[in-house]
Amino acid sequence: MLEFGYVNTWEPEELTDDIVDKCIAECIHMAPDMSLGYQDFLIFLQIEPYIDTVYLHFPNFSRKPDVCIRFPFHEGHMWPYEHRRVFDTGCVNNANIMYSHETIRRIYALYSDKYPGWHMPAYHNEDMKILDHIYNCLQTNTVKEILYKANLDHLAAYSGYMDELNLLAGKPSDIYEGISMRTLKALNTHEGAILLSAHSYRKRVIKLQTSFPDMFSEKLNDAQCHYIRDLIDNRLTISEIGRLYMSARKRLFMVWHENQYKRFIYAETRGRKILEQIEAVNRIDPIYEKYLPKYSEGLVSDQFNYRQLFVYLLSERDKYDRAIRVSNRKRCYEWQERDDEYVIRYPQTVNDFCREAVYMRNCLSGYLDAIINNDTTILFMRRADDVNKPFITIEVYRNRLVQAYHRFNEDCENEEVFWIRAYCDRHGINHTGYRFAREYDLDDI
Repeated sequence: MLEFGYVNTWEPEELTDDIVDKCIAECIHMAPDMSLGYQDFLIFLQIEPYIDTVYLHFPNFSRKPDVCIRFPFHEGHMWPYEHRRVFDTGCVNNANIMYSHETIRRIYALYSDKYPGWHMPAYHNEDMKILDHIYNCLQTNTVKEILYKANLDHLAAYSGYMDELNLLAGKPSDIYEGISMRTLKALNTHEGAILLSAHSYRKRVIKLQTSFPDMFSEKLNDAQCHYIRDLIDNRLTISEIGRLYMSARKRLFMVWHENQYKRFIYAETRGRKILEQIEAVNRIDPIYEKYLPKYSEGLVSDQFNYRQLFVYLLSERDKYDRAIRVSNRKRCYEWQERDDEYVIRYPQTVNDFCREAVYMRNCLSGYLDAIINNDTTILFMRRADDVNKPFITIEVYRNRLVQAYHRFNEDCENEEVFWIRAYCDRHGINHTGYRFAREYDLDDI
């Protein structure tokens, strides 16, 4: 049982005012000019026979701390829950905390030699994780102890942010609702920990590891984990997430910095800015005014993530227009055709692409990155007598027909099925495995 009914069997000596004053003096010595923004400090009182520290937080432009908490590291002593939360946010996950790097190096050498079974890595540039690792390995049957000793250090560091915890768990897979150890090791990154922090994400990961086991055959980086989370946020099916991720995996392998991933991230905003963005998008095309929500509360629904439109159509429209044109040059021009009944063409601009997604109420917006990189091909099928109105959206993946749906992912009529199959035959597109039956073809396992 994890952390249930725990009673301390050891307590440190009292933290006196003299000790606190010495800690404050050391903080000021480390950062004489508090106006530069240094606010969080961890002062080491000793490292043997046990580690004893004091955490201090200073308000802006002040030399008097408003938070002062003692953090001793000793068997038989567990910090109160509120203190553990402060240690997580103020120390472990705080890149700006001030402390003695030399003392941390001595602590690492001492404890890695004394406790080889703890599997404690050096944590380059993340010194506070060394202390978190030590504290939790000194405890018995805690979530973090189980994860740290299983070499799942990133998951351990962020386990406190999980929405649900199985307090009877005895191994990592139990903590994460049955996700295999192989998958947990692959997702052992900062972004992987975020991905696994919510039940809704864990539920999808469980399905992905069954349907696409190769996704987790090797360790993922932050960008790859973030991409999987974005695909889930776009309400894609398991089949779609697996296909799109496997195609993008190699490109994302070289992405290591947050700025490189801006096109995958759009920070949520509120209030007047969102309303102004909605109005700006509505002016682009009547479809948006008719089908988009009128208030910010409706911008994320079960059918569509509307906030992406502000990036695609406002802040980065020229970039995406250019990227779509470049990608279309690599596609077969002859796939675009017209007869007396129907027109088939590629999306030509990002507005072309977005208005189709908004009207059709499908998950098309999650495909933009895959289309730009030619991982898959989207075709618009329109009636010849109404070419501007979305009608059927078609996806061809590696020369194989994988989707053809009306609005709301409704199946095609028999006459339309006959025409699409003939179209595929004309252009050498394999359609034999596609049944034109949503309940089978979507394959949302």
